[in-house]
Amino acid sequence: MSGEQQDFIERMASDFNEAMFYPGPEDADAFQGGEDWQEDRRGCFTASIFANLNYVKDDFKSGPRKGQPRPSPKLRMDEIDRVVAEILTGKCKESISAKALDYGREMEPEALAAYEAHQGVLTELTGFIRHKDFAFAGASPDFLVGDEGGGEIKCPMSITVHATTLRTGLPPEHIEQIQGGLWVTGRTYWDFVSYNPHFPGDLALYVERVYRDEAVIARIEADVVEAWAEAQAIIARLSP
Repeated sequence: MSGEQQDFIERMASDFNEAMFYPGPEDADAFQGGEDWQEDRRGCFTASIFANLNYVKDDFKSGPRKGQPRPSPKLRMDEIDRVVAEILTGKCKESISAKALDYGREMEPEALAAYEAHQGVLTELTGFIRHKDFAFAGASPDFLVGDEGGGEIKCPMSITVHATTLRTGLPPEHIEQIQGGLWVTGRTYWDFVSYNPHFPGDLALYVERVYRDEAVIARIEADVVEAWAEAQAIIARLSP
């Protein structure tokens, strides 16, 4: 990446911050992290946690509980309990703040500018999008492209994580989030973007296009619908 290209990306990132990402107090709340965005996703299963909802149903094979079903994994029940709590209390789960997460948010405008320059496209920002048929499920794309595309940006603080992505491609832990975004939005493709400006030249940006995998999408839908049914049953049991 030449010095002129880097200067261009930095200028675009600055303009993005000032003119697009924070166009005004009211609009800014609708984007990721804002109060309206938090409220929009309250009581929903979101694409970022779809992977946690999947588990293999199995029975104990031995011991005193032989033949009994194994309990749902803790990560899955944590997400169901979050949805239950948000619906019953009308409040959103507290936001998590961590150095790596804060770094990713700070770098995202620069990463998006680099993506636009590399792909030769203009992106559209959006807030939380609910599934048209399953209002209890949604996604927050980092950007949309035209009528068919969208994307997910990762800005790992760790140079090792970015290097691994350059070597092996899309990390498998992001598959459900990306396919979940395609399921929610009905779009054709998702561009996975990893960005770390410490790498030289073109190695700072990694882009991988991911198309719909209908088998994975069907599994995600089944997982989310089942989790929602369990959440509703818990709410019914707890409600006076």
